[in-house]
Amino acid sequence: MTVDFPVWQQRASAAQERREKQLPDEYRIPKDKMPDASVKDVMNFPRESGLFSNEELEITELSVPALLKAIEDKKWTAVQVTKAYCKRAAYAQQLLNCLSEMVFDRAIAEAQELDDFYEATGKLKGPLHGLPVSIKDNHLLKGTTSGVGFTSWSTTIHNEDSVIAQLLTRMGAIMYCKTTVPMAMLSVETESRVLGLTVNPRNRTHTVGGSSGGEGALSAFGGSPVGLGSDIGGSIRIPACYNGIYGIRGTIGRIPTAGTLTGLPGQFHVKSVAGPMARTLESVELIAKLLYNSHPERLDENCVPIPWREPTLPKKLVFGVIRSDKICRPTPAVTRAIENAVEAVKAQGHEVIEWEPVDVAGAGDIIMAFFTSDGGALLKESMEDEPPLEHQAFNSSLFKPIPASKVWAAQRERSKIEKAVLAQWNESCKLSESGQVMDGIISPVSAAPAYPHHKPFYGSYTSYWNLVDYPSVSFPVLEADASIDGKPDIEYISDAEKNLWESFDPIACDGGCVGLQIITRRFEDEKALKLAGVISDALKKL
Repeated sequence: MTVDFPVWQQRASAAQERREKQLPDEYRIPKDKMPDASVKDVMNFPRESGLFSNEELEITELSVPALLKAIEDKKWTAVQVTKAYCKRAAYAQQLLNCLSEMVFDRAIAEAQELDDFYEATGKLKGPLHGLPVSIKDNHLLKGTTSGVGFTSWSTTIHNEDSVIAQLLTRMGAIMYCKTTVPMAMLSVETESRVLGLTVNPRNRTHTVGGSSGGEGALSAFGGSPVGLGSDIGGSIRIPACYNGIYGIRGTIGRIPTAGTLTGLPGQFHVKSVAGPMARTLESVELIAKLLYNSHPERLDENCVPIPWREPTLPKKLVFGVIRSDKICRPTPAVTRAIENAVEAVKAQGHEVIEWEPVDVAGAGDIIMAFFTSDGGALLKESMEDEPPLEHQAFNSSLFKPIPASKVWAAQRERSKIEKAVLAQWNESCKLSESGQVMDGIISPVSAAPAYPHHKPFYGSYTSYWNLVDYPSVSFPVLEADASIDGKPDIEYISDAEKNLWESFDPIACDGGCVGLQIITRRFEDEKALKLAGVISDALKKL
């Protein structure tokens, strides 16, 4: 008897089969070495399995600047570096389900061309000569798919690179894999019917966040020296937070997005921003600097001609701190991270003032109005016969079209919030003892640590800054500890808080990563990166 599977299921099976064929046999984990599902933490698998040489481990555990220097000094060839990262990425895929495409053979061939060029001329191809770079599924790469979590999109093979991939390749970088995303990139759980669920390398029962969750998992595992994600409501910062890495959501127009897909094409009220993610801040900073200096405005009409501007920080900084947005208070581990960060910068002689964001509830309503103004028509069209995932909160069947008059009204309300935030920032000098205007704001990324899959999430700590377009950098702080980060009895102040706190389980979240973000004024991306370094260094001295 022949069973006719739904068309969407046939497409999903084809996508999974295509990906499986891309995994080289030489990089497959032997059955006797494969950890079973009961093993939650696989971060040390590369070292403990005995499957990696000392050289491969050393290569895949260096920062980007150190790795580039080693290639320049001919300690390793581009081929050696690329093979080591292809292998570690392949292992990450088998343990975490974090890759959507693998182009390892092509990458190794390109690395050989770079080695031949270097040998023949004594010159590097560019500042990223021989550096493997992973990219999120929505960035186009010639010869690969960009399904963006839709089975209906997963059959298209693209014949060009996105602008960001073009620029990185021109600088000598090697694109070797693409990473998983949720459907339409509108979820903090990186799961789709196309490629399944991506899991956290520190605890495979925990979410990796979204929508750049594949990048977050791959980077944390050591399968990428640096990757390119994207962020429209927290999609870089949340995975960075949950996976214990760094990531920047810069100001709109600094990094190109031409040739990069979005799950809501045509929605330009809140724009998606591309940005680097990595295990070290210096790796993120170097890639951001090179992209800012690459004249992206010549290839992307939405980019601005603002190259990297090295900031000069005052000796004594003034930090604002958001302890709560008055809608959903952070859970204890996140509060502890905030307290640690405040204590750390104060110990270094810096000043901290309290900050309360303006109209958080209104900002959330505005974003939802923008994202759903077409009544979910584009989502429904892209899904075709594919049903939404059971836990998917962004369900297009629940939306109704919003008339232009209400969208215009939402834009007017957004303008009020933008003006209020600017005025509040300017007036921060009245709150500081030094009379200085605030340099940046320390804030939660998420109200909870990395937590079990398919649990409720609260996103306004990040999406608020997308609405007003302020750059922010996510940085790791600590891990949740159930013995001290218990669940106090609180009287809920909102439905959002009740929804998150009622599902919060300190024991289930034990060991979950907690990151924070530092926010600066628009176009002060460079300063945000420097301030993240100041705070991270201060935390190490506590």
